[in-house]
Amino acid sequence: MRCGRKTAATTPGQRAAGRWVLVPVLAMIWLVSPGFAVPAAAADMLPCEVMVKFEDDEDGVATIYRLRLQFQNRTGRDITHVSTLTATASGKPVGNSHVDCRVEARPLKAGDTGECRTDLQVITGRMAATLNFQDWLGMIRDQQNKLATIKQCEVVGVRYSTD
Repeated sequence: MRCGRKTAATTPGQRAAGRWVLVPVLAMIWLVSPGFAVPAAAADMLPCEVMVKFEDDEDGVATIYRLRLQFQNRTGRDITHVSTLTATASGKPVGNSHVDCRVEARPLKAGDTGECRTDLQVITGRMAATLNFQDWLGMIRDQQNKLATIKQCEVVGVRYSTD
């Protein structure tokens, strides 16, 4: 004879029903666990490009290498900037950047899509004036060839608007 408490007998159906009660609870824990919670804006791999732009400045013609990408703000808040890792078409890392998504000082609204951009490098008119034309042209081509390899931007974070 056994000592101890007497337990009520359960049927196989009652044991199975008890297990099914746990399924929704376990599913909720799995969905909200830190390993699966990813911000809506992070880890997006987007196409991007470096555009060469020429502008007059106080000393002549400036050459601007501008990184551009289209970004959809899927967060619930307005954002001003996006932090990116730049890469070649094959995914080889090139660098990182902090691109501005504001237009006329207005942030990118929640749910909107817009251009984000930053100037990666500027060759000023003053610098260009110190070089002869061939050296200036060679420098522009050299930088353009290096920066033209950027084809992808991985979004790793956003800066929210304080307004």
